[in-house]
Formats: sequence, structure tokens, C-alpha cells
Amino acid sequence: MPRTSFVLDGLWFCLCPSFNFTTLLRARTALQGARRFSSRNNSSFGPQTNTPIGQYLNKQHSDSNVLKKQLVDGETPRSIPDQAISQQHGDGHDQQGSARSSIDLSTTYAADDAPETLAGIKTQSLETRLQELTAQNPRIQSATQILRILVRDRQIPPQTRHYRALVLAHSDAMRGSTETVRSLLAEMEDNGIPADSGTLHAALQVSAVHPDYMLRQDIIRTLRERWLPLSPMGWHYVVAGLLREHQFELALDHIDQMKRKGVAIESWLFNMLVYYLCEYQEFDEVLRLMRSWTDQHLDMTPELCLYVLDVASEASHYETTRFIWRGMVELQYLQPPHEICSKVLAAAARTGDVALGTSVIRFLVELDIPVTLPDYESMVEAYVVSGDLYAGFEVLCKMHKAGIALERSSTRAVLDYMIRKDTVPHDAWAMLKKLKAAKFEVPLGCAAAILELCEHEALHDPFAVEDGVALYNELYDLCSEKADVTVFNMLISMCRRARDSDAGMFVVHEMAALGVVPDGTTFEHLTMMCLDADNFESGYMYFQDLLNRGFDPSAETRAAIREVCSHSRDPYAVQLRRHPRIQDGSVQCLVDELNAAHEYGGGERQLSQEPADDVPWRDSPRYPTLTWRPSFIRATWSKKSKELWKNARRQASKEARKRKRRQLAIQRAQEEEGWMDYEPGGLIPEDQLISSKGEDPKLD
Repeated sequence: MPRTSFVLDGLWFCLCPSFNFTTLLRARTALQGARRFSSRNNSSFGPQTNTPIGQYLNKQHSDSNVLKKQLVDGETPRSIPDQAISQQHGDGHDQQGSARSSIDLSTTYAADDAPETLAGIKTQSLETRLQELTAQNPRIQSATQILRILVRDRQIPPQTRHYRALVLAHSDAMRGSTETVRSLLAEMEDNGIPADSGTLHAALQVSAVHPDYMLRQDIIRTLRERWLPLSPMGWHYVVAGLLREHQFELALDHIDQMKRKGVAIESWLFNMLVYYLCEYQEFDEVLRLMRSWTDQHLDMTPELCLYVLDVASEASHYETTRFIWRGMVELQYLQPPHEICSKVLAAAARTGDVALGTSVIRFLVELDIPVTLPDYESMVEAYVVSGDLYAGFEVLCKMHKAGIALERSSTRAVLDYMIRKDTVPHDAWAMLKKLKAAKFEVPLGCAAAILELCEHEALHDPFAVEDGVALYNELYDLCSEKADVTVFNMLISMCRRARDSDAGMFVVHEMAALGVVPDGTTFEHLTMMCLDADNFESGYMYFQDLLNRGFDPSAETRAAIREVCSHSRDPYAVQLRRHPRIQDGSVQCLVDELNAAHEYGGGERQLSQEPADDVPWRDSPRYPTLTWRPSFIRATWSKKSKELWKNARRQASKEARKRKRRQLAIQRAQEEEGWMDYEPGGLIPEDQLISSKGEDPKLD
């Protein structure tokens, strides 16, 4: 009978993609009874020593001793000769097939021998224990100890299950290595041991723990060539590896493929994906994944929700923060600490979500957690951003009632809102009166915020000073607290900005009458107000008061004094400009001094210094009584000068209000429907319309 020849054409390789010449060679040598040869002449563990079956049966004991010596000494075993196909051991374990092996049992923990408790266990029990141990808790040391007993002591030839267990053991996060897995897979191919789907998926799991893009792609390509499907856990390992490599787009694409194929996503992969996306602040994608997860009626761990709530609220991602709070905290599945609650409250304040902020406050009250100053400030900001100024003032009153003192930052959101919305100070003051009528105790900080609004308006509206002074006269009917130095500093700064010296004199008298001790800011404002009014003598006296009280002028005040005094020949102005506390040694100061000396000839007379700094201000000869009498009173203003100043200020205020009314009228006209789409028609002569089109009317 003639022998049939195989034609290895393209069709053959298409139908059998896993077929290669090595398989044909192994099948032929097995039928002929000859020994097997590796498809490679070199292995990852060095050259192979081949021994026939008969020689091994005669030298089984000696070879076993050599292998044992190599394992104990920490050397890499070169080879294990072929065994009989059906060799039986003392415990009745049946070994199928024969193989040469060079499993590297000495790469890790080679000097650690197996514990004595494992030596008395039967082979079948050790095999089962090896598989369970590597599947549940992969550890290289444990797997190596069991394999050392099986391969070295009991002379069991390594099979696919042993390689699979050793590959899976390299999922050990501390001591695993993808390079060793590559060597093991190459060794299996050299020894003719088939790498089944379980072994390849074990290597895929190792590539997920220790990211190796090339190994993962080689495994996927091998599975495809052998027509082996990727298991559901294999999909998970691929996505996990992509996440570890920060290839988030590919990972999300693979997850979409898993959904289309009906592969259920495990919770550990979902948690891992969310953690990585939160780390890179991809909160929009996190929110989409969490909504999709809850739509499938799947549960999220409290630890994951708490972490997402923490990082999302800290990053001020409102949608994700609100989703976690509504779905987990309000339903009492989660109890975040006060620190996270404060972050959620701050996120609600930035977006003006009053409902979310109220929910956070209610949660803190139910758990008897004290509400702190930042929590109240966030709630005030939430109301103000939502447009409810009255509610913001009400929260400040409740905060004052709870015994928490208002700070300057407490009313910052209220002041910013009033400035942004051009709130009339009298309207805001009416809200405080309404709260007073509702039996609320209005704190001084609320009134100070409105006075600060008048200070801001004084830059472009001189009549704001009159409003500020009028509101100050009603202050003691509204608040039970006495005005402090901060309030008076606001009023003096308001008068300085509007250049209203009469109102400034009134505020200074009020401050002295109430016995409010001025601070450095007060003297700086008074000094600059006098200098702006060309009253350099009083400005110089106030500057001396500033130094006698132990204060230092700020850099802005020194620059402003140099700027104002550089244009005057008044001896007090020259003395101020040349004062050591004003000159900071900069190049600009030297340039100003040279310019002033060149312009005025340097002939200014020196003034006598004021009393020494160690003399208390109450004991100074300029203050005959214990009541503070500001030096501004010594300024003499003629009635004619005052009248001219008032008329100029009144005229400037009229012009400013006229410009403001014109801007408001233009704005209202623009808001009317169709105002911007107006086109002229019927009011322009026809000849002008023709000429505007570029035509000559004479041609008609």
C-alpha cells in the first residue's frame, strides 16, 4: 500500500492554525520509538541533556540523587529523563506521559527546604493542595515547596498542571516575574509539554499583576492561533493589565466589548477601574460607570463610595458628589466623617445647591456632630449663589445665635454677591431690619458687610458716603454690639475714596467719642486722607502718631505717600518723603529723590521732630485730656473752600449718576426683543439709499 503524503499548503494551515512542523516531528518520533527532540536546540534554562528510557530505568537512583543535590545546592536542574508511560508510585498516583523538565525551583527560596509537615502528605493530596493554593492565594514560596517534594523527592515528571501552578504562583505581587513566566512557557514548548488554555490564562493573570504588554499580546495571539476562546476571567485580566498601564481608553473599549458579549463584570474589576479613574480625576467617566452599575441593580462597596465621595467633593465635581450623597448617604448606606461632609458642603456652596447643603447640615445634626464656622460659611455661600441674599443673612444670624463669632471671611460671599449684583445698600439694610423684626439678633458683621459695600461704591459714587454715614447712624438701633475699629476703618476708607473730608472728620469724632482705640490701618487712612486734601501738616502729624503707637506703614502706604508728596513743595510733604520709614532703599526712591532735588533745588527747611516714640499717645502734649483728640481737628478750612469743595463734589456726583442712568437705559433697550435687529426704512431719502448702494442718481 503506497504511503500517503501530506501536502502542507495554505489551506492546511488555514484550517489548522495551531499545526507546525514540530508536531509532525514529535508524532513521527513517538511512533518510531525513538526519543523526542526539542523544537529548539537551546532553552531558557540552558542546554538539555537527553537520556533514553532504558538508560533512565537503569540509572534512576543515581539521577535522582544528582537532581536532589542540584535542588539542595540551589543550582538550576538541567533535565529529568523520560519516565515510563504508566509508572506507578507507592501512593498509587498514576503519571501519564514522559517529559524532560528544567523547572526552575531554585530561582526563589532555593535555600528554603520544604517543611516536614508536607513530607508525610500523599502525592494526590499534595497535587490537590498545590492547585488550590495557587488558585486562591498565589505564593511562589508555597508552590515551590510543594513542587520540590513532588519533583525532587518523589521523582514525579513535571506535567502541564505543575507548570500551570508555577506560572500562577508568579501572580505573587511581591516576588512574581513575567520574565520567569516567559522562560517557563518556552521550556514547556522545548520539552513538548502542551500549554493548555488554563496555563495561558494563568500567564495572562500574571501579566495583569505585573504589567507586561508584550507578554499579554503574545498570549492573546497564541490563543487566537489555537482557536481557544478568551474566558470571562481572561477578559478581566486583559482589562486589569491595561488599567495598570494607564491605557484607560483601551480598557473602557474592552469593557464595552465585554458588555456586548454578555460577559459579566466582576466587582473587583469595577472597583479597580473606578479607583484608577478617580486618581486621574476622570469624574465624568466615573459617574457614567456608577450610574450604569446601579442601573443593573449591582451594589457598590461602602469603601469605594466613601473614597469617590471624598475625592470628588475635594475636586468640586458637583454631579458625582451629589450622586453619591443622594444614593448612599441619604439612604443611610454610608456615614461619612465630618471632614468629608465639610467638603460636600463646600461643593454644594460653589454650585448654589441649597438642598444638598441643607441635607448635609441635617445629617450633621442627626449625628450630633457640631457644625463649625466653615460649615456655616459654606451654607451662606450656597444661599447667596442661588440668589437668596435674605437667607444668607438669616444663616449668619443663626450662626451668631449658636455662639460662633463672625469673622471677616464669613461675610465675604455676601459682599461679593452685593457687589456683583449692584445691590443698593438701603435694600440690604432693610433685610437686616426685617430679621430684627423677626426676633433675630443681627450681628455686627452683617452691618459691617453693608458698610463695606458703601466703601466699595465710594470709588465711583460720592453719594455712597452719605449712605454709609446714614446707615452708621442707624447701626446702634439695629445691632446690640458697639462698632469696633474695623467698622470705623471702613468708614474712614470710604471717606478717603470719595475725598469727603467733612464726613471723615465726623467719623473721627465718633471714634474718639466712643473711645475706640485706633490701629495702624486707621492712621494710614487718616494720613492719606489728609495728604489727598493737600493738608500735609495734619498728614505728617498722623504719620507721627502711627510711628509713636509702634506701627509700621505698609508698602502700599509708603508708595502712596511718596507719590503724593513728590508733587508738593510743602515742607511737611518734603519731610514725609524723606522720612526713613518712607524710604525703602529701592532704586525708585533714589530716582524720586534726585528728581525732587533737581526740581526744587534742595532748599527745603527741616521741621522739628515730634515727641519721642516712648511717650504714650495719651500723655502727649497735643492731647490735654484722656480722650483721644485726633490731630485732624487742627486743620483749618475756610467756609469758602468748604463750599467750593462741596460744589465740585456734588457736580462730579451728578455726572457720575447721569452716566450710570445712561448705561442702565442702554442695557434695558438692548434687552428688548428685536432691538438689535432694527433696520432703517422709510426715514432715509431714496437718493441717499441709492448712493449708499454705489449707484449714480443722475443715470436714472
